[in-house]
Amino acid sequence: MVKIISLDMQGTLTQSTFSDYFWLEFLPKKYSEKFYCTIEKARQNISKEFCKLGKYNILYYDDRYWAKKLDFDTKKELDNFIIRPKFNNELYDFIQTIKLPKIIVSTTTDLFINYELDGNIKDFNRVYSCVDDFKTGGKTKDIFLKICNELHVCPNEVLHIGDSKLMDYENARKAGINAILFNGDLTKLKRDVNKYLEV
Repeated sequence: MVKIISLDMQGTLTQSTFSDYFWLEFLPKKYSEKFYCTIEKARQNISKEFCKLGKYNILYYDDRYWAKKLDFDTKKELDNFIIRPKFNNELYDFIQTIKLPKIIVSTTTDLFINYELDGNIKDFNRVYSCVDDFKTGGKTKDIFLKICNELHVCPNEVLHIGDSKLMDYENARKAGINAILFNGDLTKLKRDVNKYLEV
């Protein structure tokens, strides 16, 4: 029986446009300014660095690494972004109708989590940043198991929802957690969630 609802943040609970702007537009701009190269060359160099780091390297997700490398203050920059965080209100409203504890498991830092969730963070029993809480990058089987252990639940008592096939679906299932891959289809998501809750 499901006892806890777990949610990914970026791309699921919040739209990915804000985060994408930081990583795909802002970062290359700062890189090009720092190293006197074109935006295109900056994108290529950043992409190469990401490939070297690998998806589970903490630096892949830690904005502080890039802020130090490229000389900027992330919070100040985020405050000045024209593109603002956007909540997936329909998904949020649906989740709030489920009378179970709710947590967030995100690959990003506490800074981005607090910034994007804003006042809505109070509606979650626990918010986990893989970077800040576990000092690692990405959601792995071990991360999911550590969370279950901390919350004193069996993996099969957790239902995780996210948009990453690898981290939110495959890795969660490897840990024994019930997982739903969210592709933006809220009708299907409601149907899938209700199936788990009916068991």
